[in-house]
Amino acid sequence: MLDLQTTSAPSIGSATEVKPRRCMLLVPATSVALIAKAAATDADIVMIDCDDAVVYEDAAKRLARRVLIDAMRSVDFRGKEVAVRINATDTPWWRGDIEACVEAGIEIIMPPKADTADDLLVVTNFVDTLAGAERLKMWPMIETVGAVLNCEDIARRVPRLSGLCFGIGDYTVSVGSHFVDTPDRVLYPLSKLVCVARYHGLVPLAPAVAFSNMGRDSITEEWGTFLKRLGFEGALVVHPRHVPIINAIFSPSREEIDLALEMQQAITEARAQNRAAVVIGGKLIEKVNIDIAARTLAIAAKLGLVDTLTGACE
Repeated sequence: MLDLQTTSAPSIGSATEVKPRRCMLLVPATSVALIAKAAATDADIVMIDCDDAVVYEDAAKRLARRVLIDAMRSVDFRGKEVAVRINATDTPWWRGDIEACVEAGIEIIMPPKADTADDLLVVTNFVDTLAGAERLKMWPMIETVGAVLNCEDIARRVPRLSGLCFGIGDYTVSVGSHFVDTPDRVLYPLSKLVCVARYHGLVPLAPAVAFSNMGRDSITEEWGTFLKRLGFEGALVVHPRHVPIINAIFSPSREEIDLALEMQQAITEARAQNRAAVVIGGKLIEKVNIDIAARTLAIAAKLGLVDTLTGACE
């Protein structure tokens, strides 16, 4: 094992190329104070929900937009990304939501319950008409049977996409399943979503939720671990108590950082001897392992776990 205090990490590219998106915390657009509490957590992304978390009435939806705008003007998000789940296009509220997002300076909207690329093109076509919306990106919720089946077409045809987020609640209803805590029942949609997202350079996220009891942290941990193993960038949670659990799962551990540094040093020495691979601890290390190591160190640097990629552990 390497001494992180004295060992320099081989060059792996700029850490600015990687942005940690370990945990997205959902908060209702019902109170600036609630949004401020979400912003004070260690979640990398705050998702302000104007959709299901707000009563389906005109007055409540108008108030949610006002809360959103006021929060963006008054709350210190400490550099976090802020996303907004707008209302679906089969409601009368989605256009007003997007206009409020543009006014508030939001850069990510999350349209829910779309089935096809054409459904989402309705959204992007409207966004294109708005002044000041040039930087607005979309992370659609993939949460219906149609969206799962069509997510490749969605990723290929819809502009402004930067991520895809699985929505387990609406998907459960759409597929005719039941609310249970085990993640294996959604292995197919999760696997398809993460493959499509990675192929198209999009950020894949999915919920880590406990349907039976929100207080059962072990279920959140099980889901988060499952999602990480599948290749997801991070997980969506609905309670602040789950943020540190998910952050720990999706953050590089000290052991992972040590191994990444060791692999990079070993492969650098191997290449100097015209060898493309090396064995460390009985494991074959080649280019794919080095790519993973590079990303591990870049994320670690962004999180302050390694000092600007010098190898000095914080």
